[in-house]
Amino acid sequence: MEQAARRAKLQELRELAQGSEEFEGGVTFEEETEALIVGDWAIFAVDDIGDLALSFHLDAHPLAVARLTRFLVQHEVPFVLHESFIVDDEDRIVFESDTGADLPGQN
Repeated sequence: MEQAARRAKLQELRELAQGSEEFEGGVTFEEETEALIVGDWAIFAVDDIGDLALSFHLDAHPLAVARLTRFLVQHEVPFVLHESFIVDDEDRIVFESDTGADLPGQN
């Protein structure tokens, strides 16, 4: 999927999110990673095949996760759920597959 199409898909979601309580912490577009960041607990990106991919921080509150996913379903926003992530000491996003069993609480 071309960069312009990816950005358009994310912009459409960003407009839908404006003023919605389900996007707790607000929504910002991250230029470098071409992703929408929800507060500090969720990330939306467009994957290689053009699907809207949603990832949650490992410590995201289950109620916030449920409210956000219900909002997406109610607004008929197709998405795929991807793996969880953490933010390391250098403020980099690290996905579960990058660390395997090394994530906190995975033992």
